[in-house]
Amino acid sequence: MRRIRWAEGSWALLVLLAAAIMACGLADAFTFIVEPPTYPVGHRLVLLGAIAFAAASVWAWFRGSPRWVALLTGLPAVVIGGLALQFEDGGWGVLAGLFLIPAAVIAMLLDLIYPWGGTRYAR
Repeated sequence: MRRIRWAEGSWALLVLLAAAIMACGLADAFTFIVEPPTYPVGHRLVLLGAIAFAAASVWAWFRGSPRWVALLTGLPAVVIGGLALQFEDGGWGVLAGLFLIPAAVIAMLLDLIYPWGGTRYAR
């Protein structure tokens, strides 16, 4: 069993924190007909989660993770954060969040389990 180093563990916690913040924000900001009273808080949480995902993506890039890990951890920041800024009350951010937030968490888990994208174990 491989020990997780502090830098890898801190990066993984940042990805999980970003996923939780963004998911809570999407749940608060989503509306069908009437704007909920928690809408401003939810919108700010989505943007805070986007900043955290962007920081995790930059951190993954600098720590030498594969490019697909940095891309998948940064994609929720760009897509969901951009949709939150462009369409504040639309459901497009929630729809994108259903796919992009789990993709970022899965990329994080695969990078922790198989470092360097699994190329070391593929031989």
